[in-house]
Amino acid sequence: MIKGSEKVEKNFLNETLYKYTLDNGLDVIIIPKKECTKKYAIFATHFGSMNYRFKSSNDSEIVEVPDGVAHFLEHKLFEQEDGINALDRLTKMGANPNAYTSFNHTAYLFECTENFNDVFKALLHFVQNPYLTDENVEKEKGIIGQEIQMYDDDPSWQLFFNMLGAMYKNHAITKDIAGTIESISHITPEILYKCYNTFYDSSNMVICVVGNVDKDEVLEIIKSDVKRNKLTSKIERFYDDEIKDINKKEVIKKMDISMPMAAIGFKDNFISEKLEAGFTNDSLKLAKRDVAMQIALTMICGKSTKFFEDLYNSGLIIKPFDMNFSFEEDYAFSMIGFEAYEYRDVIEKLKERIMEVKSNSLDKELFEKTKKSLYGDFVRMFNSVSSIATNFINNYFRGIDTSDYVEAYKTITLEEIKNVIEEHFDFDKLAVSIIECK
Repeated sequence: MIKGSEKVEKNFLNETLYKYTLDNGLDVIIIPKKECTKKYAIFATHFGSMNYRFKSSNDSEIVEVPDGVAHFLEHKLFEQEDGINALDRLTKMGANPNAYTSFNHTAYLFECTENFNDVFKALLHFVQNPYLTDENVEKEKGIIGQEIQMYDDDPSWQLFFNMLGAMYKNHAITKDIAGTIESISHITPEILYKCYNTFYDSSNMVICVVGNVDKDEVLEIIKSDVKRNKLTSKIERFYDDEIKDINKKEVIKKMDISMPMAAIGFKDNFISEKLEAGFTNDSLKLAKRDVAMQIALTMICGKSTKFFEDLYNSGLIIKPFDMNFSFEEDYAFSMIGFEAYEYRDVIEKLKERIMEVKSNSLDKELFEKTKKSLYGDFVRMFNSVSSIATNFINNYFRGIDTSDYVEAYKTITLEEIKNVIEEHFDFDKLAVSIIECK
């Protein structure tokens, strides 16, 4: 049983957050919400598709594994030695379980209204007890192969990954999270156990629990049921050097779709440059960068702008732009996506709009309206236990304390938005991804 823990208590937005670091290195975040009927838990590890080259304290040299290992392991952890799939087990207990793999982490989760303690113990058990054999690993290759083919036929997924390939040349995010049929053919139980024993260590993991729970009860369950020891040293992750410029100006793919899809993206070197300069662990600055970019994108082409209204009324586009700023450990980019028959015209109008915004003073009224609206979205997130937990986990692996977003929204200025627009929307860093109709 784990005995010791360090505790941090924080209050914000009428919520109380309790963060514990146990003596085995595991971080635990608990946010009790007594007014909620639902309870939500995530058990996550800092191991995603990017982490295919690494070295732990037990390794004499760098280990390299096939693409798709993190996602493959996510699938296999649900299979238990007694023959009962953990997904089925948790579902029969009244929970709604799931899991996902991203570029930098893997998460196992569930939502329920009753039997929380039992379901939570079951989650902790299956994540900590892998059952991998030659037979069940081979069987999984066929299942994941079908999933890979499904994503190959998904135009939105192809639009996104083609954009990544246009922006980045060597970066690990250009590799599909699930790998390829060729890469997963080389996965063995030994490789999976190696990755599991390296990355599924308590010091490399975090648990987040949100909802109508007793924090002391939850903590006692974790202390009793999480037994993995802390590694003697940190895991080293190795990446290929990435060029600062974009890889390609444009990528076009033809697919069986009814209307062309397109996106423009701007590669952002801010995060990697700041990391090189010792910017790490500055949670507020990272949160503020994210807030500034979301405000900037919304002011440029959000659905409340005259720019969007004019495009919509002219029939060039039929729905709001899909806008986002994405960043994690050592990459960042913005992306504006849309569907349009005359997609070239829309791309040119987007470029003209960005030039216009960069050349003229920003609308203060629009800034205040946009900031208020986005902050409202952020606050409303706290009405959903799943949104809270997912947000906290995503930000945890990005080195951000979610509560810092409150301060970021409060202190962000119009001048900062102007500076971000000037710096980020560099046309030398512009890439285009297009899915045309066959």
